[in-house]
Amino acid sequence: MDQPWTKYFSDEAKNFDLANMGASRFSDLLDASAAAHGDKPAMTTILPTGAEATISFNQLKSEAEAFAVYLREVLKLNGGDTVAVMTANCIGFGVACMGIAKAGCISTNVNPLYTAPELEHQLNDSGAKVLVIIDLFGDKVDQVVHKTGVETVITLSLLEFFPGLKRAILGFVLKKVKKVIPDMRTSHVTMKAALAAGKAASGDIAGYTANVKPTDVALYQYTSGTTGRSKGAELTHQSVIANAYQAELMTSDLMSGNGETVLVILPLYHITAFSLIFIAGLRTGAHSVLIPSPRPPSNLKAAFEKHKVTWFTGINTLYAALLVEDWAKPELFKDVRFCGSGGAAQTTGVAQKWEDKFGIPIRQGWGMTECCGVMTFNPSGDNRLGSVGVPVPGMEVRIVDDNSKDVPLGEPGEVIGRGPTIMKGYINRPDATAETIVDGWLHSGDIGVMDADGYIEIVDRKKDMILVSGFNVAPNEIEDTISTMAGVVQVGVVGYPDDKTGEAVAAFIVRADDSVTEDSVREVCKAGLTNYKVPKRIEFVDEVPVTLSGKVLRRELRETHLS
Repeated sequence: MDQPWTKYFSDEAKNFDLANMGASRFSDLLDASAAAHGDKPAMTTILPTGAEATISFNQLKSEAEAFAVYLREVLKLNGGDTVAVMTANCIGFGVACMGIAKAGCISTNVNPLYTAPELEHQLNDSGAKVLVIIDLFGDKVDQVVHKTGVETVITLSLLEFFPGLKRAILGFVLKKVKKVIPDMRTSHVTMKAALAAGKAASGDIAGYTANVKPTDVALYQYTSGTTGRSKGAELTHQSVIANAYQAELMTSDLMSGNGETVLVILPLYHITAFSLIFIAGLRTGAHSVLIPSPRPPSNLKAAFEKHKVTWFTGINTLYAALLVEDWAKPELFKDVRFCGSGGAAQTTGVAQKWEDKFGIPIRQGWGMTECCGVMTFNPSGDNRLGSVGVPVPGMEVRIVDDNSKDVPLGEPGEVIGRGPTIMKGYINRPDATAETIVDGWLHSGDIGVMDADGYIEIVDRKKDMILVSGFNVAPNEIEDTISTMAGVVQVGVVGYPDDKTGEAVAAFIVRADDSVTEDSVREVCKAGLTNYKVPKRIEFVDEVPVTLSGKVLRRELRETHLS
């Protein structure tokens, strides 16, 4: 029986079938993209100065295959061994990731801003034998590599694939002038040398993946770890590609057919960018223009000036920051047809201000690492601000109570999902897997409400609820209300102990100017919220701490301002 939201779907989406998505292994996807798109640009690394390097789909394949040969023939890795990749957005990420897949190995993406203990945990938990790390963070290796099973360290550079003279000059500036490339004591090989060695050796590239099945693990993707030690979600080739395919079906009406120019701002080591931008880009022949760091936002300026960007995905904090950048003028965004938002709640206020200024709606989706990225998304036929949209094709989504029984429409409950993109489990954590996947249903830990049309609003995480006089108060709802105010750049809301009400609401706000006052914030809150939801405490701060995926770090907010 058709669900109400399928009216927005194409016939292919309504009849979702994995058999229609083509390649179902990373290695086959790379082959198919090279065959279809050949010498078209696949990836460009662009620096804030505008200096850039580009490789084609054919080059991406040949370099990845050279890396695969290096891993198997020179380093003597076996199929199924783990290789960690710890880098900012750059061409080297794509080469390493696809090379690992071509070698029949498993990759694990590491946040380059991880502390040494966090890096040590992931390397040991994933069983990584090789670490590919960007030279900007190479000093972290010295602290941990001897405590892990890593046998080989490979360093890559933001300048990988830049022309020789330009690379030499820029490299000198980064290392000797700006001094942003630390010295490494640990023995290592450069990516350039690894690729040269791979090209000089001979190997059976087809044989490396002969026994790899679509349902085999391709990636150990670690969760953000805001609630404890990070856990590695076991994601298969088929599940990651299926999620990219689902997103493609939800956005195909906005595609030109000639390949999009996608500004890649979100970090590729995060599941949103990995599945929905990198893997999806290989499927559709997109040109990925890679931003190594979006901070400060002016780092994006050269990319918009040099490329006709048609697509980009951001998070709420990025959209908020761009709104107040002097250089971010509507004419620079004139070619953009799609703006997506994921990783954290997109506040209605920022989304509305964005659409008012640039004329481009922000389409919000929702998902998690454990489902390879996105589980719901707003269809362009009916983009509803404040909602995370409807279930994507091929995905079943329910709202349930604590006993896993469906709640009535309009009632809050936990969002659970089932479909082809759900992880196999958490590596080395059968206990956590059993808690998260019950009878094939992934329990998200997010509280949501579904309406009669199938649109879902995420109310909050279970653990973040504030209990005021016995009433559950969702921080996201208050943040959304405050964000609608002109002059509000960022807002984070938490609960704190109160003698009268058990807990009370505190709002911490980054403002653009002094027009935003405690009184004006309370006025807006009183107009839009029940009295017990109005913040009792309002403070103006320089920064609201967030994860790299944009989620407010409420624990850190409490520790900084309430302890």
